Amino acid sequence: MKSQVFCVLVLLATGCGGPFLVFPGGELRGEAVAEPVDDWSFVDSWFVDLETQPGDPYSVELNYIVKDGQLYIDPAEGRVWLEHIREDPRVRVRFGGKIYPLKAVLVGKPGELDGFPEDRFIYRLDPP
Repeated sequence: MKSQVFCVLVLLATGCGGPFLVFPGGELRGEAVAEPVDDWSFVDSWFVDLETQPGDPYSVELNYIVKDGQLYIDPAEGRVWLEHIREDPRVRVRFGGKIYPLKAVLVGKPGELDGFPEDRFIYRLDPP
C-alpha cells in the first residue's frame, strides 16, 4: 500500500509542471509574462514556485518575502537551489499560473539585514 501511494505521488509530481509539495520538479509550466513587475505587493499566495538552472530546470516551492514592493527569497546554506543561483542567477517564479523571468541578486548575508532571518542569505528577485 505504501509503495502504491508513493507511486501516485511520484506520478503527480512529474506531471504538475513544477514542484509538488516537498518534491522538487523540473521546468515550470504556465503563462509567460514578459512585462517586468515593479511592485510585487499584489501576490497573496503562501508560497512561490522557483525555477533555477535554465539549462536543466530544477524547481522548488518555497516561502518568499515582499518588502516595500520588492520580492525576496531567503535560502539556507546547503540547499541545492542555492548552489544553482550562485552558479547562474537567472530564475523564473510562478504565481497563480503566471511565470515571471527574474534575476536573483544577493543583497545580504546571514545576519546583515533587519527584518529577515538571521541565519539566511537574502536574494532580491529583479527583472532580468
